[in-house]
Amino acid sequence: MRVILVPILFAVLMACAATPCTGATQHDDKTSPQDTALDVIGWFCNRDTITYWIQESDWKIHGADTIQTAGISMKVRITVEDSTATGYRMDYTFLDVRGDSLADSELGNFQNKMASLLGSKIIGTTISYETDEYGRILKINNIGKIKKQAKSLFKEAVKEMGKLPWMKGLKEMGLDLTDYAKGIDSDLLVEGYVEELKLLFTCHGMSYDVGETTARNEATETHYANETYRSVAVDDDRSYSIVTDVKSTIPRSDIKTVMSGIVDGISDPGVKNDFDSNFDSQVKEDCTVDSYLKIAILPNGWPYEVIEQKTVMIGDKGKVTQKYIYVESYSFYNH
Repeated sequence: MRVILVPILFAVLMACAATPCTGATQHDDKTSPQDTALDVIGWFCNRDTITYWIQESDWKIHGADTIQTAGISMKVRITVEDSTATGYRMDYTFLDVRGDSLADSELGNFQNKMASLLGSKIIGTTISYETDEYGRILKINNIGKIKKQAKSLFKEAVKEMGKLPWMKGLKEMGLDLTDYAKGIDSDLLVEGYVEELKLLFTCHGMSYDVGETTARNEATETHYANETYRSVAVDDDRSYSIVTDVKSTIPRSDIKTVMSGIVDGISDPGVKNDFDSNFDSQVKEDCTVDSYLKIAILPNGWPYEVIEQKTVMIGDKGKVTQKYIYVESYSFYNH
């Protein structure tokens, strides 16, 4: 959602088996997957309602020091409006948007201002969407309305960002954010509304082997070489968690190529000269990227905790971005 701008509730629920509802065919003991396999399925019911807090934060790493530079929180609600044998119709509503007072930086202060300025316009917005029988998201029904609002809010954010001192400096060097913003695809803006929603249900409709696996993937034309670790665990109460950790290395030469492309868009020749002369002396190591994702899911298929974290490091300097989603309240089986 920033592109536009674990509580203890589960002991009783986890202790009991999920009640089957219309949507997917419920397995009995004879046909349910054994310990070697896990199918992620949503056993949702009409009028199921669950409220989440989504906390996003940025951290700067410099040696042994880690400092939070930005943060924003959102409160959202998901409600099952209808369920059939082939899927579900659901609503995703924004209830609250807050800046993080701990993020003491120019970026953090800007995000806090955006949360205050745009929050009132986002709050109350509902995205109506449909899923298949497993809970996998298929389409957004009111996409036209969401695109219109996304464009309007993005224009306001760009206008406010243009007032920042460092943005004025970039404009003087020939890099105008307003020109860049004109080329932004509206579909990309809509992704800013639904990225957390998609993250919550990213595993639904998938099947996983229970246990731990590690795989080494060689570089391709579209992906860097990486090592992928996965852990899938099922608890005695039938709740389960899926953890994926992907570690990649981006060659120093590729970093220079990407940064050169950005610098080429700046008309000031002094900037280009400074880049060419300083990059080799300042960036001497490859970049490492660690992408971590944990999704914990209740027996009835509702996610109750998501942690997504990306750490980008060059030497002992880098940045961490984290997204933490947890349940505030829920109401299930409201037949």
